Amino acid sequence: MKKVFLLVTFLVLGTCLLEAQAQYNPKAPYEGPYKMNTWSLGVYAGPSQFYGDLREYDFWPVGTNNFDSQSERGTMHVGLTLGKQLTYLFGARLDVGGGNLKGMKRRIYQSYFNANYFQADVAATVNLKGLLFGPTKMKRWKMDVYGGAGQIWFRSTAYQLGSGRLQRRSDDSPTLRNNITELNKKASAYTQEWVIPVGFTTSYELTKNLDLGLDFRLNNVNTEKLDATVGGDPSAIYDGGEGGRLYQGGTATSFLGTPKGNSALDKYGFFAISLTYKLGKNPLRVEKKNGKWAYDFNALDAGKGFYHLRYTDPKLLVKPPKILSLAEIDSIAKANKPKEIDPRLLIDTDNDGVSDYFDKEPNTPAGSIVTGAGQKIDFDKYVKDALPGMACSEIFANVLFDTDKAIIKPEFYDLLNKVVELMNKTQCRLQMAGHADRRASDRYNVALSERRVNAVKQYLSQAGLKDPNRIVVDAYGAFKPIADNGTVDGLKKNRRVELKLMP
Repeated sequence: MKKVFLLVTFLVLGTCLLEAQAQYNPKAPYEGPYKMNTWSLGVYAGPSQFYGDLREYDFWPVGTNNFDSQSERGTMHVGLTLGKQLTYLFGARLDVGGGNLKGMKRRIYQSYFNANYFQADVAATVNLKGLLFGPTKMKRWKMDVYGGAGQIWFRSTAYQLGSGRLQRRSDDSPTLRNNITELNKKASAYTQEWVIPVGFTTSYELTKNLDLGLDFRLNNVNTEKLDATVGGDPSAIYDGGEGGRLYQGGTATSFLGTPKGNSALDKYGFFAISLTYKLGKNPLRVEKKNGKWAYDFNALDAGKGFYHLRYTDPKLLVKPPKILSLAEIDSIAKANKPKEIDPRLLIDTDNDGVSDYFDKEPNTPAGSIVTGAGQKIDFDKYVKDALPGMACSEIFANVLFDTDKAIIKPEFYDLLNKVVELMNKTQCRLQMAGHADRRASDRYNVALSERRVNAVKQYLSQAGLKDPNRIVVDAYGAFKPIADNGTVDGLKKNRRVELKLMP
């Protein structure tokens, strides 16, 4: 089990180091409109302290060396941590480190010990600052609590106070007991055990990349051998014979079920100063403007900067909807107002279907058939001269109707017959639009204009049009007048079907 844990730990470490420069995981568990930096790499160092059987006082370490004292000070822990912020409130960290421990006990044991150790562990982190104060306060600060599990490799040796004679080692075994020659040799093996770290860390954002912080940690070890002593066994203070049995003690077991002495399991902790480098391209740090924290949305929108999830809640990067004032709305409307339309585009003086803006002959007689440029043509001659398969020019004509009628007047039969002849000889297409004057409801006028355009289409089919599929029809009712509906002449001009022959 321990070997499996070691393999997994180092695989995770290698993977994290390879991916540490990645800015953003598309499957990230946080929600927000922008990508964010999430990785960090830190180093920390500070004094360590042992809590167990060979410990003179609970809190303050002994600092003197004499005939019955051995200094417990001068120990250190140095570590490296790789952090991954999963959401604003939750993250994970991988720690590797090592150090040394010292301790002594006059009563019962009359011993002191020295230990060296290495440790690797993974832990989950909770953003305590975010939970207690929210994302908008103490913006430069981060406070986390964390807890996890790992492995410790240690090598400890216990000595007699005063004489300094070696008594026990953490790698003691039945082959070493009562063998003073072997016992006095330097310990060669490290003892491996489970460890459960819990801690609190706080940091301050110095720059866009660097944080300065403090880390307080207590490590709970699944053994009593960290000080080379099993507590609660008075014989452990003696050498030789049955004394000094490192593995012998009470009937209690550790939190993983292994035998232990009658006292509590060993613990050790440290207080460290940390320096953290926030990984990621183009880091940003929130700044204060006019007394308020402001985010650089221009950089975010351009993809030229990224905030770190350690300090920024993605919800703060959601832009609030802007409520425009009437003056702002008016200003936007004026800025986007289209250019004025040339009034000549809306006027067709001779009602031939071509606006005066494009009409080269704006005064053609009523009922004239004109080209797309508004020039009158001899339609009979045009049809007669048309060659089979040739392309049409644009040609405009109107068919007028009596009030509330959809019956084609005889005077337009010849025009429509010529249209059929031209379409059968060429590849012309025909676009027709029905219209009405204003003397009825919109619903009625649209239906009336539809009957008129269908009447013209039916006439063309009955007159021998070979391909009615080349006809496109529309009905507009009274919505597109070409003359004033307030006059008799204007009403007459608006009761029409417009014909447009096209290539």
